[in-house]
Amino acid sequence: MKMKNNKYFYHKILPSIARFAIGSVSITNHITPIGKERVDDLKRDGQKLIYAFWHGRQFLLVDYMSYKNIHIMTSTSRDGILQANILKKFGYGIVYGSSSKSPARALIKSIEKMRAGYDFAFAIDGPRGPIHEVKPGAIYLAKKINTCIIPITFSSYPSIHLNSWDRYLLPLPFARSVVIFGEPFYPSPSLDEKTIDSEKAILKKILNKITILADKKVGKYPLER
Repeated sequence: MKMKNNKYFYHKILPSIARFAIGSVSITNHITPIGKERVDDLKRDGQKLIYAFWHGRQFLLVDYMSYKNIHIMTSTSRDGILQANILKKFGYGIVYGSSSKSPARALIKSIEKMRAGYDFAFAIDGPRGPIHEVKPGAIYLAKKINTCIIPITFSSYPSIHLNSWDRYLLPLPFARSVVIFGEPFYPSPSLDEKTIDSEKAILKKILNKITILADKKVGKYPLER
């Protein structure tokens, strides 16, 4: 009975608490979007999109991008399932998989979802890092679907960095915040390993650039990293 109660708390109660906490903080933040018109134009043209963000820069994005027909990949670990249960409460679809366990099967499921009309989102250095090192999953998916990757990030001030591997950024209530959508990145159709390594480096540079810009926009500078 105790195990059953613990499972109920972890799968039902804790996600509901997290949903309330994320939503409550997000609604108090004054959020300025930058570059959103790029996404709006692509969506008007019927383009399916892949969003890519750093693992530690997702708190505000969860609420800001909610209920937009987006699927997200999470792992089948205990933490991954908790994350999935939280994301479902914001209207996200879930594909279970990771870069280390059955990546081919996860990619196939992601392709199926995008061909069915969904957008997709990746914590592109997740689920366990190294921090700010691009994993190739989003790039492979963009090549298969023949679409672009939208780099996206946020920053807030005041905020705190948690003592975690990803330096998770937690905005404080009533913070000044920005959400930045970077220029669409179109990978080449080539699946050559050197090409993919080059594209990973380009995507890393873009994400780092817009993250630094976001920090500057809210006055979080010099960077608190």
